Amino acid sequence: MSHRDDLREAADALGGSVVVCGLGAHGDRLAGSAFRNARYASVAALLAEATTATERGAAPAPADASPPAAVVVALDPDEVGEGHEAVESLRALGGLDAFAVAVVPANAADDDALSAVRDAVDAVLLAEGDAVEAAIRAFLATVQEPGFVNLDLTDAETVLSAGVAALGTGTADRDAPGAAVAAAFDGLPEGVDATDASAVLVDVVVDPETSIAAATDVIAAVRERIGADANVIWGGAVDEDAAHELAVRLVVAGVRHAPPPAAGDPCPRCGDPLVTYRFGARETLSCDACGYSGISMRRE
Repeated sequence: MSHRDDLREAADALGGSVVVCGLGAHGDRLAGSAFRNARYASVAALLAEATTATERGAAPAPADASPPAAVVVALDPDEVGEGHEAVESLRALGGLDAFAVAVVPANAADDDALSAVRDAVDAVLLAEGDAVEAAIRAFLATVQEPGFVNLDLTDAETVLSAGVAALGTGTADRDAPGAAVAAAFDGLPEGVDATDASAVLVDVVVDPETSIAAATDVIAAVRERIGADANVIWGGAVDEDAAHELAVRLVVAGVRHAPPPAAGDPCPRCGDPLVTYRFGARETLSCDACGYSGISMRRE
C-alpha cells in the first residue's frame, strides 16, 4: 500500500468521528446528504446517542457507537435566542464531549446573533450567502483530506479558538499562487474584514505537475493580507484530477463582521428604514428621509 493510500485509509477512518447536523430549515436541507468523511445525523438522533452512551456507563460499547470527535451544525443565527427552541438544542450539542462548530450564513449574522451562537458552541464559521452546505464540505475537506502536509481537527480547534471565523475558496492558474489567494480572500463572505485576523488555516491543492514549492508562495501571499503576528497553519495536497490549476481554501479566524444592510434596516445616516430600488437588473438601497443612496445590500 502506498503512503497516499495509507493517508486515505486514515482519513476514511475518521468518517464516524465527525457528525454533521442541522437546526431549523437546515435540518431539512441536510437530511439525507452524504459526506465523504463524516456522517449526517439529526440533532435528536445525535443527542439520543449521547444519552444512551451515558446510560451505558462502563458497559462495553458497540463498535459503531463511538462518540464523535467533532459536531458540525448548520443553523440560522436568528433562530438562536431566548424563546427559540433551537437555542436549547444548540446548547445541548455544545455540551457534548466533542468539538462543536456552528456554520451560519454570514448575511443573517449580526453581533447579537453571533454572540448567542458563540456562547453555545466552541466555534463559529461564517458561510457566504446560503452556501452553508458547500462551506461544510470545504471545511471537512480542509481538515480531513490527506496530503503532503496534513491538516486535522486539532489544527482547526487551534485556529477557530481565535474567534469568529470565515471560509473562502479560490482558484487560479498553477503559476499564479497570488491570484488564487486573492480569489480566496475575495470569496470570504460579504461584510467580513480579515485585515486583523489572528489565525488562518490554509489548505493548498495543486495538480500533479505543480511544484510543492508553490505552497510557500501561497503562504507568503496570505501573510501579506493579515497581521504580522497572526498564527498561520497550512497544509497541502495533490489533486490527480486537476489540470494547470491551483486551489486555496482559507479558514480565517478573529475577523470583524458587519453584514450589509437589508431593506427595512435603519439608515446609517439618519436611522429611518431603508427601501429597495431597482435600476434595470441592479438593486440598491436608499433612504427616502435623508436621500442617502447607493448602499450595497444583502440578499435575504
